Amino acid sequence: MAFRNFLDGAASFGAALVTSAICGLPAWFTVRATMAEIAPFWAYAPAGILALIGGILTLAFLRKSFGGVAPTRQRRR
Repeated sequence: MAFRNFLDGAASFGAALVTSAICGLPAWFTVRATMAEIAPFWAYAPAGILALIGGILTLAFLRKSFGGVAPTRQRRR
């Protein structure tokens, strides 16, 4: 039982890492492109929204990982 919770927590931690990469990297590159004047100034807004959503999802998956909850569940099995 405890091993299953450990694996569920590890899966949630992996989901947090993937979510952070999927949302963080495009937001970071968009900000860098805007700073280099490649992208227009208004691109800061979508980058910020994407970073905010990615941060919320990453924190939710991290909370689940410390609780031993699988990424697709709300409670422990």
